[in-house]
Amino acid sequence: MLDEHSPEFEIVPAGWNEFERSAALRSFNVLDTPTEQDFDDIAAVASRFCGAPIAVVNLVDTTRQFFKAEIGLGVRSTPLETAFCRHALLEEDVLVIPDATADHRLDCNPLVTGAPHIRSYAGALMKTTDGFPIGTVCVLDYRIRDFTAEQVEMLRFLARQAMAQLELRRTVANQRELLERAVRAERAKANFERVVRQASDFIGIADTDGNVLFLNDAARELVGLRQGEPLPPRVMDYIAPDDHILFREQVVPVVRAGESCEQEIRLRHFESGDLVPALYTMFPIRDDDGAIAGFGAVTKDLTEIKAEESRRAGMMAEAAHRVKNTLSIVQAIVSQSVRNAVTLDDAKEAISKRVVALARAQDLLTTAQGNVGDITEIVSNALAPHDSGVGRFNTRGPPRKLDAGQAMGLSLALHELATNAAKYGALSGDSGIVEIEWSLRETGEFSFRWSETGGPPVVVPEKTGFGTQLIRRMVAPYFNGDVKLEYEPLGFRFSLEGRLPLES
Repeated sequence: MLDEHSPEFEIVPAGWNEFERSAALRSFNVLDTPTEQDFDDIAAVASRFCGAPIAVVNLVDTTRQFFKAEIGLGVRSTPLETAFCRHALLEEDVLVIPDATADHRLDCNPLVTGAPHIRSYAGALMKTTDGFPIGTVCVLDYRIRDFTAEQVEMLRFLARQAMAQLELRRTVANQRELLERAVRAERAKANFERVVRQASDFIGIADTDGNVLFLNDAARELVGLRQGEPLPPRVMDYIAPDDHILFREQVVPVVRAGESCEQEIRLRHFESGDLVPALYTMFPIRDDDGAIAGFGAVTKDLTEIKAEESRRAGMMAEAAHRVKNTLSIVQAIVSQSVRNAVTLDDAKEAISKRVVALARAQDLLTTAQGNVGDITEIVSNALAPHDSGVGRFNTRGPPRKLDAGQAMGLSLALHELATNAAKYGALSGDSGIVEIEWSLRETGEFSFRWSETGGPPVVVPEKTGFGTQLIRRMVAPYFNGDVKLEYEPLGFRFSLEGRLPLES
């Protein structure tokens, strides 16, 4: 049966547990820190006022006690098993023990029974604002003695001062950390804005009402807004009018539901009025609580990709067109060869050579890479299937290497022009002539002319055929220029005005 005099008897503290108390202590980040004058002064005042050889500002951890300040001990930490102050934690505010040898809690303590033979103790609790006892301001003596009411009250006062110092110390540390965080956040924000502003893709930010808050430099350039020019205020201002319904029905509901949405959409170019094809990715921006605070957009310009797709589609259509015309070309080759041949063997030989030449021209279109050859060679190969060897083509112009795209474009034009001439123009009869001339200036301007004479009367077509469309749409871009088709009474005319890069 235990009573209050039993060594094992211990008062259970009310209102806190050891886990919470330890967390409260560690929140001050004071354990194992160097000595500080403010706490040393508190220990000195306690020693002098109480006339005690030992005075301590003591913090009680779960397995030891750490002395933030001490007089008369010469150590900074001791095990909790021999600590007098662990008993003080169970008191309301002060523990006073005049004679440790007569106190059941301490009469077996090795610091009492052996060196240094502690006999008396008085300690006032250091408590947090939440009521957790984390340590004491205490004094110890080697003699049995009483402590006056004034001395006990002084210990209470000093304990409050020590606690105030700890609170102040924590507040200063927290403020310093907040300031450092603010500096880091401001630096990170500046770096982020710098990266975003200089990014090569369109980046924009809008609030939840669709008001535009920010566009980076690439975004301004994409939609034709100069630096410093006011931003059109609403997101919908940037979307092509014909895509408004698409945007409202397929993009807005997704991002308002908290998901990102990727959609091909056309943007307005405010300076030129053109529509810019773009891959538009919109996503929600959330605040610290996870609520949607706005929307971001990252947009990639698809103009070049769409142009390349259009060129590829044109090439595929042109390939299909060429397949349909192959028999017509072969028929024209056979007809012209037979018409001008003296014998059947002569016709056979001529037909064979021209079909081979036609195959070489086809190879040029499908396998051209890099600088494929001189313009003279390209013209010769393209016209070989239609050349009867009786002076139907007169060609003249300076040598110049062309790249694969230019060779392909020019070969396409020559193929279509020769095919049409064989069907309807100068090459459809026996006496027609085609004059081909090109020139190149030192500044890079390039001109190419195709002129037909001696053919049947020229008739302006009622509608534009595929070959004509191909010449207009597919040839000029390779030379950064323009083409012109003229149906003159004396004969059809084709001209190309463009530029070639200067040779290094």
